[in-house]
Amino acid sequence: SAADFLDLCGSLSGDNNSAHAHEYERVKTMRLAPAILAIIALVSCVSGDVYFAVNDITMTLIGGDALFKLNYTLDSFAKLYVLALGAGYIEPDLESLFKSYGDVKTLRVDPNSAALLVKGAGKNNSGYYLFDSRPLGGSVAKFTVVYPGGLSRTFYNVTSTPNVFYGIK
Repeated sequence: SAADFLDLCGSLSGDNNSAHAHEYERVKTMRLAPAILAIIALVSCVSGDVYFAVNDITMTLIGGDALFKLNYTLDSFAKLYVLALGAGYIEPDLESLFKSYGDVKTLRVDPNSAALLVKGAGKNNSGYYLFDSRPLGGSVAKFTVVYPGGLSRTFYNVTSTPNVFYGIK
């Protein structure tokens, strides 16, 4: 155990017992840290409150696919959890924003942003890609659509993706 290791080190080095007691307490506290973080995350998730707020979404149209880049703010507990154990646990909640689409794949997630790809988001119809409006899993303050070629259009306070289309060249 850690205590036995510290006692052995102390007997070899001749240091005083107060230094060993301090080190033992530090090791004991480090063992409890993951459990404390897990409890905090569990309480935060079980409470049913939303633990992140989407600041803005950029939807880039790529053929019939859509690349969604999200910027969001995590609440304090979720941020601690993500920093300690990684952002993977928030992926399902980010993907649920786009549950009205069929094929959503997370490409990247970090504590402040994410990128998700929706395959087949648009339909090819008579020389145009048509992207029908789809509900989002919440309200978004700023939503930007970037068309092929770089033209963009921004919408504010949206709860669904806009109806957009562009011609196939």
